[in-house]
Amino acid sequence: MTEPRSLRRRFEPRLKGRLSAGLMVGFLVGATLGVVVGVLAFEARSGAIVACGLSGAIAGLLYGALVGSFSGLESPDPGAEPSETPHPLSQPAVEEEHGPHLRDDHGTEPPTS
Repeated sequence: MTEPRSLRRRFEPRLKGRLSAGLMVGFLVGATLGVVVGVLAFEARSGAIVACGLSGAIAGLLYGALVGSFSGLESPDPGAEPSETPHPLSQPAVEEEHGPHLRDDHGTEPPTS
């Protein structure tokens, strides 16, 4: 089994990168949407437009942090998963059983295709 320190070394950079990307994207999208809503709702009052932009940026930061942190928890990319064996796919996990002892609940053998 891999030791906790090596798991932390792989997990922390992925979480930090995705969290910071979520924060940046959330801030930009939230501020943009806030300004658009402010312009549509308050037309020419600049104070209200700025307030909508700031509130959109704050909401975008919170949403971006949530989505970014959750995306950092998903499984690693294929081939980079932690494993207890050096080559986990080299052997099948379960051997298939074949033979006359395989019958269904009614005592008949399953149809062969």
